[in-house]
Amino acid sequence: SIGVSNFLISHLEQLKEDCVITPHVNQVEYHPFQRPQELVDYCRSRDIVFEGYCPLAKGEALSHPTVIQLAKNDEKHNSFQNGIVTIPKSTKAERIEENCKVSDFTIAEDDVEILNGMHDGRHVSWDPSFIV
Repeated sequence: SIGVSNFLISHLEQLKEDCVITPHVNQVEYHPFQRPQELVDYCRSRDIVFEGYCPLAKGEALSHPTVIQLAKNDEKHNSFQNGIVTIPKSTKAERIEENCKVSDFTIAEDDVEILNGMHDGRHVSWDPSFIV
């Protein structure tokens, strides 16, 4: 299996024209402010696993007032609940262990809707839309 990173729909369509192999995974920035749902849907419809990186927007999500308020209700943020494979980053062993325990809780549906509604198109990594 092969994987790609930061491929948008246009890139995946071009890849489909140039190659006979469909990637198994597409690793893309994904967090409350960057939820490319059209790309997620595209990948799912073609059996490409959408894998999100920067799930906390390089810490920006942790200081957002909405996230702070929701955190009072829920101890953890769970992109997994949206069906997204995530790649959290940490150098601390205890945080890595905590990050592996993503299925031992759920976030209330109302709170998930609030988090999902925070998308504003912001990138904290880099914007692949400029790559032709």
